[in-house]
Amino acid sequence: MGRDNSRDRSEKSHSRSRSRSKRSRSESRNGDAGKKSKPDDYGVDTMKISDDDAAFILGKGGKTKEKVARVSEAEIELFERDLILEFRGSKMQRRKAKKYAEGVMAQRTGPVNITEDFDDGDMTMLMVPQEAVGFVTGRAGNFLRAIEEEWCTLMFFCEVGSGRNKDFEKLAIFGGVRARRGAELKVLSAVETKVPGYLEKIRDDVTGRDKGKDESGTWGTDTMTFQDDELSY
Repeated sequence: MGRDNSRDRSEKSHSRSRSRSKRSRSESRNGDAGKKSKPDDYGVDTMKISDDDAAFILGKGGKTKEKVARVSEAEIELFERDLILEFRGSKMQRRKAKKYAEGVMAQRTGPVNITEDFDDGDMTMLMVPQEAVGFVTGRAGNFLRAIEEEWCTLMFFCEVGSGRNKDFEKLAIFGGVRARRGAELKVLSAVETKVPGYLEKIRDDVTGRDKGKDESGTWGTDTMTFQDDELSY
């Protein structure tokens, strides 16, 4: 009787051991499958920043740094003691991350100046009528930040070339082609509230923008026209 009980306990112990072993091997395989392979041009770049810039690029709860990393698809680390920003990823990911970080930090002292080499196929420049700028920005920039969060973009008003236009402000939108279009349409919807008919004036520019510029080469925009009585509010 004693030997039978001992044998049963031993068999259960072996069974549990085999089960744990299978689970461990399965978790290991799943973990390896979930890891992304690094691109061939993976590397590390660094940027020296000021103490004020460090606080600005970090943002509340680290959200600004996380946003820049998400849009650029790079890994970003802030070494606060040494005031060093570290960017890890492919050459283009690092370039975008550094560019976005510089744009974010430039907002601390005034409008961001955008040059021609700023566009790596990741930028949409939208002209926003002056009377709608405050509405589009929102209180303390909350409306723009909400659009950034929804569409995984980075957005800021800027100066291009010779400077500012008294009738319009230039809004730079950074991100993937679909993300930029979503953010652009959200902004234009807000502009339409303040400046009715504005979208109709620039419709061809908006719908033709970035045509075929996705990985499949089929990206585009279609429109539908509704009558007032077909809309429900």
